[in-house]
Amino acid sequence: MDFTIKFATYDDLEAADRVERSASRGVYLTDAWHYFSTLKGELVCAYDGERMIGIGRFTVLPDGTGWLETLRVSPDHQRQGVGKSIYKKWAELAKAYGYPSMAMFTGVTNAASSGLAELYGLKTSAQHRGCHLTGFAGGDPHGFKHVYWQRAVQLILPQKDEYHDYMVFNRTFYHINDANAKAFAMEGKVFEDEGSGSYIVCGGRFQQNAALHIAMMGGDIGKCLDFAVNYARAQGIEKISCTFALENEKLEGALYRRGFIADKVNLITKEVVF
Repeated sequence: MDFTIKFATYDDLEAADRVERSASRGVYLTDAWHYFSTLKGELVCAYDGERMIGIGRFTVLPDGTGWLETLRVSPDHQRQGVGKSIYKKWAELAKAYGYPSMAMFTGVTNAASSGLAELYGLKTSAQHRGCHLTGFAGGDPHGFKHVYWQRAVQLILPQKDEYHDYMVFNRTFYHINDANAKAFAMEGKVFEDEGSGSYIVCGGRFQQNAALHIAMMGGDIGKCLDFAVNYARAQGIEKISCTFALENEKLEGALYRRGFIADKVNLITKEVVF
């Protein structure tokens, strides 16, 4: 079946929100709309006649790579090729503007999502596990302070192998490189405690009050987590999350000892390089 594909404007937000709410328990498009409008990219919308029936956001990350997110299809139009139409437009966008790659994530048990991505050349590039902490108290800011972007690059890049090339905010997987490290520092997400030689990258993309996301820690992990708890409590945030490569057993153990609980489903990142 053929569908009409358009790029969304603000006037389309209400219809796009209806699609998301009908198709997903994870609703965030309205909250993230302003944030998305500050970035390069497009919200691709599929129509059956005059009715919007599918959406999918192509976001350009700070390093110029494409990130595919918010893919939603109305229940009565699923398995009819709507997702394929959106993926086709995503691929056209990536090639037209010369983006070097595009990627997405899905759960390891979501065969339909994984299979659809593979139709457009995306292959599994990493596997991650998420965990979370709630009901926390205490915390200690220690001597953590924001760092300049040059220092952020010095801290983050050496962790590329240990973190298997990805840092994660709001289930968005960023390659570890100069451009992304610089962006995180400019957004106020990189902190260092010079006295202990420890640092943490934490914050969120949108819905910042829902959870504090830890993307990387180095040095004294205990001090980093003390800071994260203190920072979350100061912001009125009741949940801390961390998503890490399955191979990062050292970090996993440290989180569990602090009381973090593993999420139910592991995640896979799929990517195609042009």
